[in-house]
Amino acid sequence: MSSKHFCRLSFGLGLLTILLTYLCVSPTFAQSEKLGGVTFTPPKGWKKTAKENIVTYSQINETTGKYCVITLYGETPGTGSSKDDFTREWNNLVVKPLGAAANPETETELVEGWTAIAGGAAVDFQGIRSIAFLTVLSGGGKTVSILGLFNDESYLPNLVAFNSSIGIAQTSVAATPTSTPDSPPRSAATTSAAMNVNALAKEFQDNEVRANQMWIGKRVRVNGIVNTIQIVADGSIQLTFKTSITNNNMARCHFNKSQSAGVATLTAHVEGTVEGTVRGLGGGFDNSKTFFLLEDCVVP
Repeated sequence: MSSKHFCRLSFGLGLLTILLTYLCVSPTFAQSEKLGGVTFTPPKGWKKTAKENIVTYSQINETTGKYCVITLYGETPGTGSSKDDFTREWNNLVVKPLGAAANPETETELVEGWTAIAGGAAVDFQGIRSIAFLTVLSGGGKTVSILGLFNDESYLPNLVAFNSSIGIAQTSVAATPTSTPDSPPRSAATTSAAMNVNALAKEFQDNEVRANQMWIGKRVRVNGIVNTIQIVADGSIQLTFKTSITNNNMARCHFNKSQSAGVATLTAHVEGTVEGTVRGLGGGFDNSKTFFLLEDCVVP
């Protein structure tokens, strides 16, 4: 499919209108599964992969190379602004992991007390020209996001059907006052128990596509042997962990300088625990994917 065709899909308001027309709490669709307070009907026969508060459905045609991945991100605290909610989710779920432009063309629809904002962009995903289409629902102090990633428009009916099946319980979640569009955590860490940073880095080495869908934007707590702690050029703090993964020599954690008191309790070559938002693999020398990255980190 040509790049021109993808641009038409990415920025054509007709596509946004089609998807938004069927969004949000539609009683004509039967809900068969639930993610927290969100109900939905999954695409039949697609592969399901689930983590806490995230569920992904994927279909890949090995013969033609056509694929589609639909990921539902469950309820998280909102910023208090539907536009800021969309900007936050677009940055965390599309710009950072997929390299999309920061300001996509969007459409907004008000449906039964919810504000739905949708936008899309052409992306180069693993060398395949694809479309990333994000819908963010805001209301009652919370957000729910649906990300569709596909390389053929034949999957549009599947994405429309999935979006149209979404139902959200009418309960409120307090907005997080410290959230900002540029660098907010999606939520608190999913569990109080820390996972080893090597294990998380290895998931990205084993299958970056799957790991991106499961972990990008997720708040996690990790531990490992601290390698270095230093202040970088912009005044923020960078901590690296030693890892045993061949292609990920170190895991990098970025802290705002306001977190200096917590970071001061850590010591190089000694085990430490941090909490941060997963960004994924980052560029090293010659832009090779060398480092595993966590952002907006704190010392719990």
